[in-house]
Amino acid sequence: MNSFRKEKPYWYWLSLLEEIGPVSRRILSDYFSTAEELYHATDKLLKNVPLSDKIKAALLDGKRRRRMEDEFHKLAERDIYFVTKAEPGFPQRLRDIPDSPDWLFYRGELPREEVPSVAIIGARECSVYGKGVAEKLARELAQTGIPIISGMARGIDGYAGRAAIRCGKSYAVLGSGVDICYPMENYSLYEQLPGKGGIISEYAPGSKGAAWHFPCRNRIIAGLADGLIVVEARKKSGTLITVEYALEQGKDVFAVPGRIGETLSEGCNELIRQGAFMITGSIDIVEELSKRYTLSQKSEKNIKNKFFLEQPEKIVYAYLRLEPKNVEEILKEVDFSLPELIKILYSMEKKGIVYSPAANYYALAEPDIE
Repeated sequence: MNSFRKEKPYWYWLSLLEEIGPVSRRILSDYFSTAEELYHATDKLLKNVPLSDKIKAALLDGKRRRRMEDEFHKLAERDIYFVTKAEPGFPQRLRDIPDSPDWLFYRGELPREEVPSVAIIGARECSVYGKGVAEKLARELAQTGIPIISGMARGIDGYAGRAAIRCGKSYAVLGSGVDICYPMENYSLYEQLPGKGGIISEYAPGSKGAAWHFPCRNRIIAGLADGLIVVEARKKSGTLITVEYALEQGKDVFAVPGRIGETLSEGCNELIRQGAFMITGSIDIVEELSKRYTLSQKSEKNIKNKFFLEQPEKIVYAYLRLEPKNVEEILKEVDFSLPELIKILYSMEKKGIVYSPAANYYALAEPDIE
């Protein structure tokens, strides 16, 4: 344990040098047995290492630019934690993936090894239907004790994260440092995550979200999850990069089917055609995960939970869908006055059966109501 503590400040120093990527670190490990030894390496010792002069200069200059130990010990004051792959606390799921990260920074906590987790990802510019499905899946899975992993991106990722923390845990893997919220529109989610799960990154605090960081962080999203759910995706999108990582890592890929001809459905429908699991509800995920994990007995009960409806509510329920409908459209289909319909919808909304994504629009929030 003492050796880990002694080495960590030097690993932290190495994490601050973005010029030193995974390939360079592997080459350096052939010449230096520890991060501390590398830190104290002179220009003369680095001369024989087959790396560019630019990288060698970054190593030497990094020591002059940084008060490494002071910065490292101040991380805890900012509620930021640092774990290296050499330590027992590093996630086992990530040890096993190709191009495993050498370290992680996190706020809050890391996902527990004995608990299954699921990633929910999808389009940034998603539809109202996609938003509703992502929230519903995240909420139901979180209620069973299954944490949700995402990239906290705009759209599906953010909606899934917000729904999950209302009744369970969620973890966001960032393409920036854990002290930087990106995008800012998810700041409320970002602020709540440390107490409801965690924020994770392989990039040092202060690192901005460079474009090339985001494809790299996707392998960690896939790596931390036992299954990957794609809610909406265009045929060519960044979402499919995460799918590729999941397949490379041997993870299950689940896709929500969409309408034929819809641009946002093309990616999911193609994944299903290629062999991804087609899902119609969270129970499909729970049943698959239960083959490998012992899930709590409340899991299926929570998902199949029924709500009692009054007869007028049953009538309105029959005309509602997961895709939002305008009140005027519903009014044409039921034999109620507008005040009566509003009263019924309000009652159903209080029960959590429907929700209003926009003014005068209503959609189902729960399936299988009795």
